[in-house]
Formats: sequence, structure tokens, C-alpha cells
Amino acid sequence: MLQKNKTREGTVFDVSYYKAFKKYLLFLGQYPTQSRWSREFNVIVVLCSIISLLIPAISQFCVSIFEKNLDAAMESVPVVVTLAVCMIKVLNHKINKDKFDKLFDLIKEEWDLLNHKYQIHILHTTTKQGNMLATAYRTTLLSFMVIFLLLPLFPLFLDVILPLNETRQRHQMFRLKYFVNENQYFFSIYLHSVWCSFVVVIIVVSIDSLYMIIVHHACGLFAVCGYQIEKATKRIDVNVNGISIESFRRCAIMHNKALQFYQIIDDSSRLGYFFQVLFNMIGITVTAVQTVMYFHRPEEALRIAVFLVAQQFHLLVITLPGQVLVDQSLQFANDIYDSTWYQMPTNIQKVLYTMQIRSTRACKLTAGGLYEMNIENFGVNWLYL
Repeated sequence: MLQKNKTREGTVFDVSYYKAFKKYLLFLGQYPTQSRWSREFNVIVVLCSIISLLIPAISQFCVSIFEKNLDAAMESVPVVVTLAVCMIKVLNHKINKDKFDKLFDLIKEEWDLLNHKYQIHILHTTTKQGNMLATAYRTTLLSFMVIFLLLPLFPLFLDVILPLNETRQRHQMFRLKYFVNENQYFFSIYLHSVWCSFVVVIIVVSIDSLYMIIVHHACGLFAVCGYQIEKATKRIDVNVNGISIESFRRCAIMHNKALQFYQIIDDSSRLGYFFQVLFNMIGITVTAVQTVMYFHRPEEALRIAVFLVAQQFHLLVITLPGQVLVDQSLQFANDIYDSTWYQMPTNIQKVLYTMQIRSTRACKLTAGGLYEMNIENFGVNWLYL
């Protein structure tokens, strides 16, 4: 298993669970070893693509407000919010590049240093759970993206196989203001929307799924700590006061590494989570109001309700890793309690007590320190809506 999931040289992206992220991060200009020119060029292309769609979306909102068309104005808000969230994801990753590079180095280091077969199995199992969740997330969003991009072509397809006496009305993916004749430039606008939508989805699936697997690695470190405590309290070394001091030293070092790893994750995501949650809440609120307003038009209400579900799903996805980390960090305190700590010498018990006291404070990911990323808060928001 050790040989399957890592190599002694290279980067973390040589580990099987992280290989899929290489092409995504290269596209976004966020790959650690990418040349500076390539990185800056790709980031500029990605941001310009988002801005090129953001401008007509904001224009649509402003024109609709001027024309006192509240329905059209509200319809442009979720698009603006989604684009803003994507920009935040990219900029947050770029601003915190050094922290992410450090996380990648620490992940690779742990895969290289763990030499106990069962410890590797624990890290493998935990990381595999995060990888399965990330893969399912990427596959789902990419599949729906393909369907969403093909919808505007459906009337054209029907005109070919089931022609009518008149051409069916064509609709773009988004109601945006390009200040040109949209029928005349239908395909130009459509291709622009396709490219921008592709960029948006790649940003979302790449960064969100990368966070999932990084957080699950942190959970794996806490799980390894619990296993080390369990084994150390059962190990007897009569040459050193009846206990292997070295085993507990490794436990303390591993626990400290897990806490440092968590701290870097929290520092690199706190501000980004704040703006993502803020804009997500605005988008969810506006979309929910739209859904109610369009009850008399079921086809429109259904379309908007699907977008509402997508926004809720995104909030769930960025919340779930925080809940997993809380659960696993608190489990470490139970692992200490369930061990045979009471059979240890007093000096060892003091070390275990200190570790247990710290582990009773859950490792929480927060949005700006104001909103905790956990399922309880997500459930409250869902009930509120």
C-alpha cells in the first residue's frame, strides 16, 4: 500500500489521491511547480473570463433597476453572486499560495515518514473517503454542466428533427445585457457563455474538492494520533520505567503536527469562507424569493428552484469538511480516554492529560471567525429558508 500511494521523491501530486488535481491546478495557474509566467498568464485568463461575464450580468441588473423591472434584476443577482464566489476562490488560493504549498509539502512528508503498516492504512482509509467524496462532487458538477450547456441548443435540435412552420424561440443560458442584437449574435453570445461557464465549473470543482481531500488528510492525522496513543499505552518496556517514552514522544509530535496542519488550513480559508458564505446567502435568499414569485409560472419556478438547490448543495459541500474535521478532532479525546492511561506513570499521565484538554476544543473551520462551518449551522439556514 505504501508503494501504491506514494513515491519517495517528487510532489504530493505523485500520490494517487492527488494526481487528478494536477491538470485542474495547471489550468487555473495554481500548480506549485508551475512557472511564474504560465501561472500569472493562466490566472489572468481565468479572471478575465469571469469578469467578461460579470460585466453583462451587472449591466442587466442596472438596466433592469432603471427600467423598474424587478424580476429581471433579481434574475441577474444569482449569476453575479456565483461569479463573485468563483473570483474569491481563485484569489484566495493565489493570495495564500505559500500556505497551500506548505500544506502540500506537509502532506507529502507524512506519506513519506509514516512507516507503520496500520498507520498508513488509517491515513489511506481517511484520505480515500475524502477522495471518493471529491470525485463524486466533480463528476456530478461536470455532468450537469454538460447538460446545462446543451439546453440552449435544444430548440435548434427540435427544428431539425421536428420542424414547425416557424422557427422556435431561442434562449441563452443566462439573461444578460450584451447591448447587441441577441438573435443576430446568438452563437457568439452562446460560445462566450459556454467558455465562462466551463471556467466557473472548473474553479468550483477544483478548489472545493481539493479542500475536501486536504481536510480529510488532517482527519487522518488525528486518527493516526489516536492509534498511536492506544498502542503506546499497551506497550511495556521494562528498561525505561516500565514504559516506552519514545512512543509517547512520537504521539505528542504527531498531535502537534495535526494541530499545525489544521491551523494552516484555517488561516488559508477563513477569509475566503467568509465571503463565499456571505455571497452564497445573498444568492440563496434572492433565488428563494424568485421561486415564490414565479409560482404562477411553473416552468420558470422549476428552473429557479433547481438553481436554488444547486446553491444549497454548494453551501453543503463547503460546510461538510468542517464538520468531518470537528468530529475527528473530538474523537481523539475519546481515544485517549479509552486507552489504558491509568496504568501509565504520573509524568506520562500529565502529558496525556494536556493532550486531552487540548483535544476537547474542536478544530473548527470558520468563515471570518463569525460563522462555524458545520452541519448544525447549515441545517439552521435550511430551516430558515
